[in-house]
Order: sequence, then structure tokens, then C-alpha cells
Amino acid sequence: SVSQQYRQDEFENFTTTDDHLMHIMGLVKDQNGNKYYKVKNSWGNNSDRIGNDGFIHMSESYMRLKTISITVHKDAIPKEIAKKLELK
Repeated sequence: SVSQQYRQDEFENFTTTDDHLMHIMGLVKDQNGNKYYKVKNSWGNNSDRIGNDGFIHMSESYMRLKTISITVHKDAIPKEIAKKLELK
């Protein structure tokens, strides 16, 4: 379980930092039905830590713990919210 306090503690002790960006490309499930995010890592596909042509699978709990910011294309924002934000 990832609590807000756990997230805050990880940020304050510099275990979670805002120095890396990744692109979420989709969702996958393992043989047990556990959900993972398919992520394109900016390290590319040459890193020893990354396989699968630069893609990695991150668990939902890991994403909850480590994500501190997200961006989405304005077309992904529901029309009612976009109107309130005065997006065109």
C-alpha cells in the first residue's frame, strides 16, 4: 500500500526525485492478472538496465509511489474540464 506519507517521505529523503521523464505507452497484464504500465524509458534501448527495445513494465504500486508529475495532451482532457480551463 502506497500512502501519501510514504510518497512524501520518499521525496524528502531524495529516494524519489524529479530528474527523469518516461512516456507511458500502454497497459499490460501478467499471467496472474497484475497490471503494469508499459513505459518507454528515455535511457533508450542500449542501457544494461533496460530490455525490450527500451520498454520496461512498471507495477501500479511503483507508479503510485514514484510519479510526482504528469502531462497529457489537451485533447485527453474531458470537454467540461477543458472549458473551465479555457483550453481551445
